[in-house]
Amino acid sequence: MKKVQKKARTLSAISLAVFVLATIVMVFALSRTVAEVREVAISREPEALLASAGLKDAKDVSLQVSYFDQVADGCVDIYDKTKSRMLEERQFGWRKCGYYNQQLEQGIVDYDLGNDYLPIAVGGNLIPNRGLTDLSRWYSEVEGKSKEYTGIIKLDYDAEDATFSFYQKEFYPLDDAEYDKTEIVNNDGHNHLFTMRFMVPFTALLSGNESFSITADDDTFVFIGDKLVLDMGGIHDATTGSFVVRENGEIYTAIEDVDYAYSGLNVNSNEGSVVRIYHADRDEKNSVFKVRFAGMNLGVVDAQLADGEKDGVQIAYDPNDPSYVAPLGESAVVKPDTTRGYMILVTIEGAVVVVLAVFVALSARLLIKRAR
Repeated sequence: MKKVQKKARTLSAISLAVFVLATIVMVFALSRTVAEVREVAISREPEALLASAGLKDAKDVSLQVSYFDQVADGCVDIYDKTKSRMLEERQFGWRKCGYYNQQLEQGIVDYDLGNDYLPIAVGGNLIPNRGLTDLSRWYSEVEGKSKEYTGIIKLDYDAEDATFSFYQKEFYPLDDAEYDKTEIVNNDGHNHLFTMRFMVPFTALLSGNESFSITADDDTFVFIGDKLVLDMGGIHDATTGSFVVRENGEIYTAIEDVDYAYSGLNVNSNEGSVVRIYHADRDEKNSVFKVRFAGMNLGVVDAQLADGEKDGVQIAYDPNDPSYVAPLGESAVVKPDTTRGYMILVTIEGAVVVVLAVFVALSARLLIKRAR
């Protein structure tokens, strides 16, 4: 009898040890599983959901843009000192002339916009930018130099990522323009050498999720209000500039996402402002253009579109009044709640642990009973 009881106690102790060990293993596995699931859930979590005023379910947002077809300037002998003034006045069409700087140069426009809300040139050091003190032909019509065309680009709206974006790897918006096609090079069929300007009104949400980026080759200047925040002047390869709006309204900027620095500008919540973009394609080689607004409350309204569509959504502003900022409705950036998904999984896994624990306990009890 004593031998049976001793055997039973031994089996009971072994069963208990197995039960404890199994429980520890299952809890450890559960914690790792939950951690991994949580990591996956967070990695798949959208940055934000943007409920933009008046947007409804539209996927494309029309943005009105002013383009200016530029006449290619003639070549000038760089070594002829009597032609120095003509050399400095050249602005478009450098590559084929044999002297060509391809490099970003900052500081060729003033920090403040002019009274006409256009950039003010102050000159530069590189050959294409020397003596660059007049941008009148860049963003307005000048007889014999430039002609204005009005166009529309479509921003793709993605509520899940809270973004409005546009991207074209080959960006030639004036291929159908008839004003001047002498700048077509290498028989590629594209109308090179042009400028563009547009503006986008917005109201700061101060959510910590607001950002803007732009990628383009050649001169690109971005202003908030009438102050310069991104300076990517000169003839250069595709370069990306970006800014972020901190929760306190401070704007931090960077070129190629390197060393974000405080710009000295602040925006206030519920106070209308505007992003103004000025771009020039002075390179006869290629043209790329990409712009992205993330988590920003843009001035979007339902409107009659100009390209034949019956109705739709467009960026709202008055092209005849550059200082105008469209009134906006309520918008918000919301972080989706993904905790529910993995908390449900935690509950299920917890229930599995309990079931396994009960199973082990019952098995141990059965073994002890048989041993007796």
